[in-house]
Amino acid sequence: MKAYRMNLTIWKPAIAGAILIAALMAPRWAAAQIVHDTTHWNDEELYQEAGTPSTSFFSVGGGILGAYFIPDFTAFNANIANNVKDVNGPFIGKNYRNEVWMIGGQGFVTVPWVKNLRLGGMGYGGTSVDCGCTTTAINDGADTVNRYLTYSVGYGALTIDYVLPLRTGHFHIVPGIALGYGAVNIFARQAQNRLQFDLGADFNENSINYTHTYTSHFFLYMPQLQFEYSPIGLLMFRLTAAYQGTSMGAWTVDQGVLLGNTTALNGIKGNGFVVSLGAFLGLFQ
Repeated sequence: MKAYRMNLTIWKPAIAGAILIAALMAPRWAAAQIVHDTTHWNDEELYQEAGTPSTSFFSVGGGILGAYFIPDFTAFNANIANNVKDVNGPFIGKNYRNEVWMIGGQGFVTVPWVKNLRLGGMGYGGTSVDCGCTTTAINDGADTVNRYLTYSVGYGALTIDYVLPLRTGHFHIVPGIALGYGAVNIFARQAQNRLQFDLGADFNENSINYTHTYTSHFFLYMPQLQFEYSPIGLLMFRLTAAYQGTSMGAWTVDQGVLLGNTTALNGIKGNGFVVSLGAFLGLFQ
C-alpha cells in the first residue's frame, strides 16, 4: 500500500504537466483545421453571406424592340404638310401628330475585361402615324389627284451600357448610350389613276404624277436609362427611356440629287424622346 501511494505521488507532477500542455495546444490544433482559400482573385465573393445576390453581372443575348418616338414636327408641318404658300394650296392641308412608332432589334454581350460593361449593336426604323392620303383638286379643279406624305427615320448604332452594381436580384438598372448613323426620309407622292401604263407619259413635263423622297443623313447620339428584369436565366424584359439626338446633314432628293440653297427643310430633324419595350433571349446572370 505504501509503494502504491509512493508511485502515485511520483506521477502526479507528470500527469498535471501533460494536461496543461494539451490545454495549451488545443486552440492551435483547432485553428489548423480551418482551410482558407486564398487562390480566388476576389475573396469577398467566396465568403459572401448566403442568400445575398452578387453585384457582378453577365449577359449575352438578343431580342426585339418596340418604341414610341416623339419628334418635333413644327417645321415639317409648316414647310411641307400644311404649307399655305403652295400655288395649289397645302400639300396635305393638316398638321401631323408628333408620333412615330418604331420597331427594331438588339444584340449584346458583357465584356470580360471590364466588370459590368456591356457592348452591343441595335437598329431601329419607323414611320409617322399620319400619311396624308388625301384627294385634292389641282389646276383650278381640272384634275383630281391623291397625295401621300410620310416622315420616316431609321438608324443602326453601337450600344455601350454599364450595369449598376446593385444587389437587386433579377432586376437591374442600366444607364448607357447609343452612337450610330441613320437617315430621315420624307416621301411625297402625287398621282391619279391611269387608264393604262405609259412610262413616257409619266415622265412628260406636263405630267401631274410625281413621287419624290427627300433625305438627310445624321449622326446619332442617344443617352438612355434601361430597367431590366430577368425572371429566369434565359429570358429578360426591358423598359427604356431615352433621348434621340441627331446631328443632321444636308438634304437631297431622289437618292443624292442636290436641292441648292433651300432652307425649307432645315428644321426637320430626328430629335425627340423615345420610350421603348424589349424582350430578349440569352443568358442573364
